[in-house]
Amino acid sequence: MKKDDLNNKILYLFNRYWDEDLTEKEEDALEENATELVSTFGWPAVYKAAVLYLHNNCQKPDDVINFAHLYWIYGWYNNPIPNPHDFLGYFYYRINLNSEKYDNMDILDSLATTILPKAGFMEADLTLNTQYMPENDPKILTAIEKYKL
Repeated sequence: MKKDDLNNKILYLFNRYWDEDLTEKEEDALEENATELVSTFGWPAVYKAAVLYLHNNCQKPDDVINFAHLYWIYGWYNNPIPNPHDFLGYFYYRINLNSEKYDNMDILDSLATTILPKAGFMEADLTLNTQYMPENDPKILTAIEKYKL
């Protein structure tokens, strides 16, 4: 039952467009729901359910970009991510590394340059490496190849 509650709440949070026109009160309520979800179920369970949603429900480029924006809005990039290159690789796999076409707001770059340094991969820290590009990161490219199999 608890797992169904978690999955239903993930569905509620991610089954919408990130840029839909919401009131400030509605936006705040969604962000509070996302924070409460982590408090209630714990980050590892929420992360696992979110990634399951991502892989099962986000097969098209626009879908993964939408998920990335919502993930950012909910502030979940602040939490530890196991296998961050695999997590990020899925996004780049679904957009076929074509950030220029699908990611005009650079949300994937923002996620990568925030998530990876927090996980100890300082090559993605733009203050230390201004030339870092996730599309050229060998570990992300390896993850992409795994998804292609």
